[in-house]
Amino acid sequence: MIIETKNLVKRYKKVKATKLFHKEYRDFVALQNINLQLKQGEHLGLVGLNGSGKSTLIKLILGILQPSSGSVRTFDMDPLTNRQKNAQKIGVVFGQRSQLRWDLPAMDTFKLNREIYQVPEEIFDKRVKNLAEMLDATDFLLQPVRTLSLGQRMKAEFIAALIHDPDLIILDEPTIGLDVLSKNSITQFLQKMTNKTIIFTSHDLDEVEKVCSRTVILSHGQLVLDKSSKELAKLDVPSTVTFTSKNSLSEAITAKWPTINRLENGSYQLTGIMQEELKSTLSMITASVEVDSIEVKNNKLEYLLAHLTKQEVC
Repeated sequence: MIIETKNLVKRYKKVKATKLFHKEYRDFVALQNINLQLKQGEHLGLVGLNGSGKSTLIKLILGILQPSSGSVRTFDMDPLTNRQKNAQKIGVVFGQRSQLRWDLPAMDTFKLNREIYQVPEEIFDKRVKNLAEMLDATDFLLQPVRTLSLGQRMKAEFIAALIHDPDLIILDEPTIGLDVLSKNSITQFLQKMTNKTIIFTSHDLDEVEKVCSRTVILSHGQLVLDKSSKELAKLDVPSTVTFTSKNSLSEAITAKWPTINRLENGSYQLTGIMQEELKSTLSMITASVEVDSIEVKNNKLEYLLAHLTKQEVC
């Protein structure tokens, strides 16, 4: 087992009120009774809104924080007392934090990591070449990091994290802020890493489903759902359809959807469209009115979090 937690709890002391020369504290429970197992080669999606406990759980797995109660084992060891030993087997990529030296080429950071992890030079050269080719990053690794686009920098971050060929890869929202092409490139790269154990944290369930075979959802420090990504993909979640048109809405549309919303920017919005109705809904809209643009979204994570407490998602 790569990771195992049993009744894992993490509490923080937070200031409740401040008076002159006196502070009152209260306990804030960041994680509550988390039981989780992660096997070798498994790709786990760790999903939740801000404040759900994702980062706290990652820090406990890495040994950065100490549990308030319960236990966590990483590589069948206590991560707190074996942090340096475990670091040899772990690679981490943070979407909002960089390990690259801003004014130096990314290659300089790779070489520094080679020394830190004592990677033989021949293996290092071959590994960097293979990773750069897989990520289409060969052309910019000798440029100063400050001259790179966000997508290029994130590709370099991945190479830096994988120089020592880690067994466990932790990705904390690595695609945040990236354009569609860069996201797709990184997603395809991760899909090929079938021999690695991956923890992928994100707010985007659709993105997680592409990379991970299993998805865990945290909400207010509690593990509220643990399912295969295939099961989640089959859930019929209502969509929101937003479209713009210079024409007035036809009677057919207003009769079919009397509650259609007119937004401040002039576009129209339909909510609560189930998957089985989506195709006919789009066909009716495009046939009834001249459409300038149309967009379909489903907020699967928000839907699941809203319904899990009511036991409406099985």
